[in-house]
Formats: sequence, C-alpha cells, structure tokens
Amino acid sequence: MALQSLHNKYLRVLEKIFSRSWLLTKLYIAIQDKIIIDEFSSIPIKDESNVLVIGCGSIPNTVVSLAKIKKWNIVGIDRDKDAVDAAKKIIERYQLRNVEIKHADGKDADIEDFNLIVVALGTEPKKEILEKISKDAKKGTYIVCRTAGSFSLVFGKEELNVRNLEILDRKMRKDGTESVILIKR
Repeated sequence: MALQSLHNKYLRVLEKIFSRSWLLTKLYIAIQDKIIIDEFSSIPIKDESNVLVIGCGSIPNTVVSLAKIKKWNIVGIDRDKDAVDAAKKIIERYQLRNVEIKHADGKDADIEDFNLIVVALGTEPKKEILEKISKDAKKGTYIVCRTAGSFSLVFGKEELNVRNLEILDRKMRKDGTESVILIKR
C-alpha cells in the first residue's frame, strides 16, 4: 500500500498544478465527465438528496460533473487547505449553486445527514473512513468507494469488508479505477 500512497501524493500534486490553469481544469473535468455520469447512473437517490464527496481534491471533478446534471445538494471536503481553496475557485467559476466545499478530514466529518457518500480514490486512510461511515451514516446511505481497480496488481487490493456495509456492485471505470457501490445496513 506504500506505492498506492505515493501514487495518491503524485496525483494530488498534479491536480494542484492543473488547478492553476482554467484550460487544464476544464480539460481534466471534461475527460472525466462521462465516466462519472455513467458511474453514478445506477445510484437510486432522489433530487434534493444530500451528497458528500470525501477527498474532493484541488479539481473537484466528481463534484462538478454531478452538480451540472443532478439536483443534489453536494458537499465536497478535503483535509488539504490548499486543495479546498483551489476547489472553491473552480466551483465559483462554474457557478454551481448546489455545491459547498469545506476543509475537513473524512475521519472526522459529520456524515449523518447524507444519502450518498463518495470516497475518492486518493482518500486516506480509506479503511478508517469506511469504518466511520459504517458507524455514523444512517441506514440506507449509499457509498461509492473508488479503488485502484486494474492497478491493484501493482498497488495491492484495498480491504473493503467493513461491518454494516454491504457491497452491491463493482464497476470498472474506463480509466481503470474500480467503483465499489455499497449500502449501509
């Protein structure tokens, strides 16, 4: 898992660099748009639902892609203050009114009021965050947890068996990332 952590740090640095350029930001989001929309197409939550994205990053592409097409109330959090500042500027630039970006750590976040929680690929420590969700989320909350997927042969397979969280589906995204859909029981 040390290699996965190094990869995550590399991606965070790359996102910070890209976030300084509006052109690179728009390109990054555009590349991910269809992948993200497909990824969330089977999540059966209603308009006006509350969605939390843990580890939104400097370029909150999941937040932006979902906010453009869904009538969900979306909160993106990240423990990196610089990433939060960059993400807020991007949300402003897209003029998304159904989004709030906050500085918070997924291990400590208030998660009780969310219908869907997204755990981003680079989120660490993923197991601790999933255990918190298992303990604090309300029953019926959906969780989308991204893993290394195709790259797990290199990075190692992440442990997702957490009490009270049932795996409903696993989807391989076109970028090689695996999206694991869970529900709190």
